[in-house]
Amino acid sequence: FGKRSIGPLDLLGGSAKHLRHVDLYCIPVRWRTGLFAQLNVLKLVQMSLGEFKLTTTHLLEILRASPDLEHLELGEMDGLIDHPPSSPVITHTRLRCINIYHCGHSFAGAILRRIEAPSCTKFYIDEALADGEEEHSTFLNEDLQNFKKILLAIHLHNGSSKITLDGEVFGWKSLAKNFAEHLPKSNVWLCCSSLIPCIGWVEDILQDNPGVNVRLKFNSTITQEVLQSIKPMQCVTRLEIVRSLWNDDWSLLVMKFIGEPLSTDPSSPPLPCLQEIFLNSAEWFSQSLLDMVRSRFNPSLWENTERTPLTIKISRKASSTKRLPRLMFDLTTIMKIRETDGVECVQFVGSEELDGTLAVTWDEED
Repeated sequence: FGKRSIGPLDLLGGSAKHLRHVDLYCIPVRWRTGLFAQLNVLKLVQMSLGEFKLTTTHLLEILRASPDLEHLELGEMDGLIDHPPSSPVITHTRLRCINIYHCGHSFAGAILRRIEAPSCTKFYIDEALADGEEEHSTFLNEDLQNFKKILLAIHLHNGSSKITLDGEVFGWKSLAKNFAEHLPKSNVWLCCSSLIPCIGWVEDILQDNPGVNVRLKFNSTITQEVLQSIKPMQCVTRLEIVRSLWNDDWSLLVMKFIGEPLSTDPSSPPLPCLQEIFLNSAEWFSQSLLDMVRSRFNPSLWENTERTPLTIKISRKASSTKRLPRLMFDLTTIMKIRETDGVECVQFVGSEELDGTLAVTWDEED
């Protein structure tokens, strides 16, 4: 169904208990107790229309009456929260897929904190959080508490996952080795005013389990405080830096972020398990990279920690920009970076198409 103009429906004359698969979109339903039971699949999208809003009481009653539920999808709703705080948690041992998006963080959180799904292998959340770190922390650490072990298990099964920090958007998704449908997958996508609680939430779940790729898009929301919250993470093994705007201060900021020790522990290296950096944008200076690796691999920072060799990958477009004079990487400095003890290799990646540019380098020390 998909017509807003029709009146409220009593599905199947009000007796829909024999249905096992319910997939409803944008229709007014007269919600009442006992409408659905024994469901295997429940998909509700845009189902809170006017006075016929779906409430948490109705939804939790349906979930409680469907112990064999396997697939739950809720989308684009502003349902009412009216269930008592003492409502018990419902365990669905067969629920393998949960997909909740654009339902409002309060409604989504109210449902998620009342269900457990120990067999879940597909977990997708896309919501906008209310402003304030306390509200962020409540959703992450209380509403999603029952799914922390699920998210950890999906990460460990795939061996890797990816954090995206872009403006006021936080994303954390699994990185499957292939696109096979049976593989566990997760994707948590949040619009939020503060990235720090989200970063801490992932660190709390993964601890020192490696395999996290952080994609960092530099803009005004990536502050010194955000970077400091990332620096101690032992789970981060790859860092991709994308710069949306030209700013020399950000270039210096990110190099200090990777190269300088922790402010809370000056004897410890930043991101101690980092194996690869990918500079995926223009406007990087080879001298700043050299300063970074020399600072990062200062022997005093690795006295109590096994040193992790670092691969530096640089997009070829890093030396291809419309700005004049044109920025170039000098090969002499690149060689010094490569020769730094602790640097595994330096690679240029991307298109090898020739653009007619002639590079001439020299070493003034010779």
